[in-house]
Amino acid sequence: MRQLKGITHRWPMHSFHDRKSFGEAHELRICAELETRNWAVNPWGQSILREEIRRAIARTRWANFPDLVAVRDGDLVAIDAKDRMSSADTGRYAVSQKCVSFGLQFIAAFGVPIFYVFGNLGVLTPQEVMAYGSRGPRGLGGSYYLINGRLAHQFDDVFGHPAVYGQKERNQDEVA
Repeated sequence: MRQLKGITHRWPMHSFHDRKSFGEAHELRICAELETRNWAVNPWGQSILREEIRRAIARTRWANFPDLVAVRDGDLVAIDAKDRMSSADTGRYAVSQKCVSFGLQFIAAFGVPIFYVFGNLGVLTPQEVMAYGSRGPRGLGGSYYLINGRLAHQFDDVFGHPAVYGQKERNQDEVA
């Protein structure tokens, strides 16, 4: 069993509802972490769409659209929450090859960076997953890149440390 903010699940999670509930909890955690670092963040992926649209998108490449969009100081980023994509046994993350391919094309088309944020708040980009990952065995859900979790960046190193941005805000208030 695994628990995140009051939600407990047995693995594997087979129903879409179970996966969606757990994924949404992870997205909320990421939003809260970003907001403490002065990022403005909004949901952006399939979770904001109606069920019939989600079902149609699931059959297309758009199924890999990032979950969140955030901005701070004019810097726009997309975030794909990947909570269930790590192995406690091997310390590796797994990211679908389709997701990485979509991420690379998204970056090329729009110039907006995408960050994969895992359950332990480790952060990788599609470029890093493709460069440093190895192709795993093809499972029922398709092929995956497997990447050592030690290669992930710390959340604070990518998005800033909460104390730094909290202090910056207080200093600006004092000047005003």
